[in-house]
Amino acid sequence: MASNWKSYLPVGELPMPANYRIGEFAELSGVSAKTLRFYDEIGLFRPAAIDSRTRYRHYRPHQLEELASILALKSLGVPLHEIRAFLARPSSTHDRRTLLTRLKATVEQSIHSATQSLAWIDAALGELDRAPRPISIVVKRRPAMPIASFRTPVDTYADVVAIEQQLQRALPAHCLAGTCGVLWHRCADSGSLEAEPFFVLKQPAPSHRPYTLKQLPAATLACAYSDSDDASAEQAYAALRRWTHARHYRLAGPKRELYLDPLLEVQFPIH
Repeated sequence: MASNWKSYLPVGELPMPANYRIGEFAELSGVSAKTLRFYDEIGLFRPAAIDSRTRYRHYRPHQLEELASILALKSLGVPLHEIRAFLARPSSTHDRRTLLTRLKATVEQSIHSATQSLAWIDAALGELDRAPRPISIVVKRRPAMPIASFRTPVDTYADVVAIEQQLQRALPAHCLAGTCGVLWHRCADSGSLEAEPFFVLKQPAPSHRPYTLKQLPAATLACAYSDSDDASAEQAYAALRRWTHARHYRLAGPKRELYLDPLLEVQFPIH
């Protein structure tokens, strides 16, 4: 009958625990020696002992389980610095659940952001099929500006030009900042047109003239550029409408046009 190996030990003695050099431990754990050295350097996973003379690292069998826990968390996407902080304090199943629940929320947010980005990329690809040339949309934050304006219904878009000229003649030239445009309170797709041509002021203008002095409010604007002809402007408007719809934005005020000779900048204030 086979004898138990412990019977060969002197009475009162126990076997010494296995002691692995880094190469042996790397082979057992499935992790490279280079990775083990790196984990030691960053304080994530240290050897059980280091020979003071040779500087060889030595590991114990129970450390295989500790390393497995690190690798399991890492495979789930937990950053190494969080694993290190987690292992540095006494932890429980509740602590591990909290860590993983927080990680789950982060991953869900990443999936949501990626899904949203894919929808926007699809919309951008669709624009290439619709427009004769790509129309780029940019988002700007613009501060409030003092303006002089005149709001009125018009029969056609062309009627705005005469109103702009009258407004410019009514304003002292030294008050004008050089920027002008029009606010569209109603466009053709609403069944009527209501425009508000404006000039940005660099100093106060007389208040007893046939115009309104006010602040054009600060806004976040989705903007596109076009040539000044009607066909190009309509393409910019259509691109902006599709862009805001794809991102679930809402208009936050009248649409704006800025005259940047020879360009037109179309601006949609957005929530």
